[in-house]
Amino acid sequence: MARAQGMRMRVSRAWASARGRVPRHVAYLQAGRVRSWCVSDAQPQAASEVDSFAAWCEAHAGTDVALRLAGPLTRNLAVDAALSLREPGALRGYARQQFEHYHGARATDWPLATWPGGVTALHGIDLGALQSTASAHDVRLVSVAPAWAAGLDGVSASCPEFGGPGRSALLLVEGAAATWLVAHDGLVVSLRQRYLDAAHVDDIARLLHALADEEDPLSGLPIVAGWDVDAPRPLPVGLASVFGSLGNDGVLSAWLQGATP
Repeated sequence: MARAQGMRMRVSRAWASARGRVPRHVAYLQAGRVRSWCVSDAQPQAASEVDSFAAWCEAHAGTDVALRLAGPLTRNLAVDAALSLREPGALRGYARQQFEHYHGARATDWPLATWPGGVTALHGIDLGALQSTASAHDVRLVSVAPAWAAGLDGVSASCPEFGGPGRSALLLVEGAAATWLVAHDGLVVSLRQRYLDAAHVDDIARLLHALADEEDPLSGLPIVAGWDVDAPRPLPVGLASVFGSLGNDGVLSAWLQGATP
């Protein structure tokens, strides 16, 4: 029965794909929570939320999904350009040594993905299990990437001062988790993860002040983007530029799709 059902799903999907009707989703994966949006041209955008990736796959069998991982599920390493490590294999080898040094033997099997100037490790979930779960429901993982990377094109379009000549910075707030990204002439040169005492604007402001004290001078104000913020309100004037509206769920959707809010 299971094999027959699997065959039906594959045939149904092939037929739908041939007619351009396979729904495409972008899903934001957190520990114990998955939020997704349908981004298929054939359907209006719709949001849904479930408590596990298995539940999401069951509800969206036979579809395509781009999976975006919340900050706490990853570890990131920006590699000093002076090391001249440009090949993906060399980057992964260096990053593996660094992750094992700081996180111990548990980092030995972390899946690694490279990007220009650095490496991201997946540590909070089992990638093989995600792939098996998706396969069991005929869900195709189009891509798996950290959430911080998804919105960089959108924020560059919305805030031209980010990613241009000189040194610019971005603080991405995901509830109480935050990622501080610094770019120089458009290349990521620093990527640090921080945690707020609480997901409040006052805590975000304090973190921004602390990061500014640690950072080399920037070409302009840092950019702040974020969601799952308690009682969001504007940041103090002159502290940062905001991508969209801080704490608005629409910012999350736009960020994950690389769009402007």
